[in-house]
Amino acid sequence: MPDTAPAPRLFIGNRVTYHGTVTEMHDRPLYLLPCMWFGHCQACWEQDDEFGERKPMEREHFMAADLTTDRRLHHARRAHLTPIPHEWPEDAVPVNINGYWYAAAYTTAGGSDRARTVHFYTAEDLMGRTWCHIREPAPDIRRLDELGRRPVI
Repeated sequence: MPDTAPAPRLFIGNRVTYHGTVTEMHDRPLYLLPCMWFGHCQACWEQDDEFGERKPMEREHFMAADLTTDRRLHHARRAHLTPIPHEWPEDAVPVNINGYWYAAAYTTAGGSDRARTVHFYTAEDLMGRTWCHIREPAPDIRRLDELGRRPVI
């Protein structure tokens, strides 16, 4: 049986190409977002109900958006997405939030000791942000907390 390389990690905010059944979304760079970024995805909500508190470390479905036309491909399977190579900044910290990976830059307070707003890099040279609740801040989150406290000049 031949060895297969693991699938490349998909970071939210990365550019990807799509090669699934919706052919009008082929041959163009798409922007990767969580499946439920704009509203909700019924299929993902049903999966979340099945997982309960034990969410997967790697989600299988994403939203892919064409930023030039604002067309969105909902519930795109990981197997149908190929990341376009991108050089993330050296200080990017890979952080998994709810099964999605982010190239995080820093965190800011999110309203309680456990809540954070995670500011993350994107391939579009924009800073994205998402809110999360962290049970126990791991070393990578504490590092991002420190980065969020540095003075801006």
